[in-house]
Amino acid sequence: MIRSILALELYTMAYRFDMGASIKSTLNKALNIDLPLALCTDSKSLYNYMVKLSTTSKKRLIINIIYLC
Repeated sequence: MIRSILALELYTMAYRFDMGASIKSTLNKALNIDLPLALCTDSKSLYNYMVKLSTTSKKRLIINIIYLC
């Protein structure tokens, strides 16, 4: 159970990145081209959360933030 909206947004972004990376890899191999992969967000609080690791002490969130950065 997730109690923080910000944590939920972060977990969702990490999941979507995994999905995008899988699709990108499949297309790169199938089409023999190199496609870029970019993450975008309209959440200023999520952006600040990712930029400043010191704002959280939960290890799972820190791992996801480092993974996305």
